Amino acid sequence: MQLLKRRHQGKTTRPYEILDELLGTVHGHLKDAKIAIAWRLGWRPDADNILQLGKLRKRGDLDRELDSFDFVILLNKEAWPTLNAEQQVALIDHQLCHAQLSYDSDGEAKLDDRGRLVCRVKKHDVEEFRAVVDRHGLWTSELAAMAQAAINDQDRPLLAAAENGGEGGNGQADDKEAWRDAPLADAMIKGKLAKSLTDAGLDTLGKLSDHMEKHGDWWAKEVPGVGDTGKEKIANLFTKYWERHPEFCG
Repeated sequence: MQLLKRRHQGKTTRPYEILDELLGTVHGHLKDAKIAIAWRLGWRPDADNILQLGKLRKRGDLDRELDSFDFVILLNKEAWPTLNAEQQVALIDHQLCHAQLSYDSDGEAKLDDRGRLVCRVKKHDVEEFRAVVDRHGLWTSELAAMAQAAINDQDRPLLAAAENGGEGGNGQADDKEAWRDAPLADAMIKGKLAKSLTDAGLDTLGKLSDHMEKHGDWWAKEVPGVGDTGKEKIANLFTKYWERHPEFCG
């Protein structure tokens, strides 16, 4: 782990620039908290092949005796350069959502017997903080996998296939259809909905899209377990998928 300096060559470093902006807008409740940022080197995918891009840690009493920080945001140093500007903001926004203070009955921030803020770490709402989704969309979907690919091959952009046209000269047309073989999870279709679709033989985005086009507004009637609520949710997830993947659009 390597502590990141706030300023380098007379300028505020990018992560701290983002931190300051977020504290001044959507995370004003943390304005009195002391938050450090550090690079985490050598982060590797876990057993589920998920690469961690960042993590917020609450400082313990002994830690705060040494450096006074209440929280530290760890950022994956190898993955950070592969993220675009909006994704970098979303990542730090996400970590700040974990940082919470405790309040008394009057709504004032609690202090311990040493006069320090009483801090805690908040868990996700579901898979992502709703506030982060509202501000940045479903930014985390596939991002870790894309970052890992870029780390493995620093010469390849995140959307190499779409930008380079693939191999063999006719890659552009093939790339436009690559989404068809993608699993339902790529569009964040999971749990009971994914099982209902898979049981109906609609286990890829291409098969699901063909079924929806064939049956129109009544497509969900042909899939037990989806219903009107599930139908609307799937349609919204599909819309988000296209927003995240303009390279598949015409």
